[in-house]
Amino acid sequence: MDVLLLAARTLLLTFVALKSKSTSWRLIGYSAVVALLAADLPFARTGNRKFDYLLGSTIGSTVLLGIRLLLVVRPLEEYRHEADEVPVYRLSFIQRYFWLFNLSNSPRGVGWSFKAGTSIIPVDSRHKTRASFIASRLRWLFSHYLLLEVATLYMRSNPVFLSKASVTSQGYILQCLNVAAIPCQLYAVLTCIHCVLAILAVGAGLDKPWAWPQPFGHWKNAYTVRNFWGKTWHQFVRHDLIVFGPHRSKHNPWDPVGAEDSSATKQEREPWATKYRRLCHAFICSALIHGCGDIVLQFREWNDFSSTSVSGTMVVPNVIGYSAPFFLLQPVGVLVEDAVAEVGKRMGLKEADGLKNALQARYLTGEGMEARATLIEIIADRVFGIQLALVMSSWFSRM
Repeated sequence: MDVLLLAARTLLLTFVALKSKSTSWRLIGYSAVVALLAADLPFARTGNRKFDYLLGSTIGSTVLLGIRLLLVVRPLEEYRHEADEVPVYRLSFIQRYFWLFNLSNSPRGVGWSFKAGTSIIPVDSRHKTRASFIASRLRWLFSHYLLLEVATLYMRSNPVFLSKASVTSQGYILQCLNVAAIPCQLYAVLTCIHCVLAILAVGAGLDKPWAWPQPFGHWKNAYTVRNFWGKTWHQFVRHDLIVFGPHRSKHNPWDPVGAEDSSATKQEREPWATKYRRLCHAFICSALIHGCGDIVLQFREWNDFSSTSVSGTMVVPNVIGYSAPFFLLQPVGVLVEDAVAEVGKRMGLKEADGLKNALQARYLTGEGMEARATLIEIIADRVFGIQLALVMSSWFSRM
């Protein structure tokens, strides 16, 4: 266990449990937490580069957790667990501390007032009993461990992962497999860990089966860049990534909410600019989290170089900031796909119909081949008002 990381998280929860309303004291507490985390970066070691990177990312997520709990929200007043009978700020210090410990280890908010219910897959009704739930998670554990073995074997057998060659150097098909192998391995590892913890917690009677939904969202929802990150992948860091807002309107979780208020909230739509600002802030935070992983790897590179080098001719590669461009470019991808979706709406296509309408637009009914309009013609006509077939016919007639 990383002692400094553990000390930083303990100090963070202690400062929050003290329920100080002074902004100055909260800033002092947060500065102390960040100082411990910064001191931990050069010494974060697991013996494995992938786990070193994950450890550094955990340090980065703790930085954002501190911002959320100490500087942005007042968790003792604004959050509530469904088992709470009285507001937690009325409890003793030690009760508040363990309440916060539970909160900090519930990144998806299952059972909490800040749960993101739309993207979390609930436990199947057939697996609500302890025995059926454990059996289902054992099956998941076996299948995802098999996926982990396949991904690991592929990466160990492919020479591109054993050298400094680019993953794009083996052609397009292998490039796709190379790019998919790394997240598949991470997905399998996280799912296996989640299954083991769920089996232990439910088997020991510490939790009910409903408290352990699937760790990731539906893969069928990951058909766009926005949905992949928002509904499928970013489950464990969702609330830390939106720490800089823009935040939705807050309410006291102890206040009763009427049916009219809840329906009004559901119908409320945010402006496009607000959602896009939140998206940009989320990926900036994601770049920060993974940037801490880069820093841990950089310290490892420096340490390995100093312990093995006998001359000063070798150059240590710089990996700090290596992950940032990938995450900072994601909002651009979302902007492009939103523009494409807007073009589709102007063509009369509906998001729910997706590919079916696109195919129907491509193969319109008509008399013979000459009566069928191509998809390019439809786009040019409906978006730009250009009769592409007539323009091309006129161009050919002049040749």
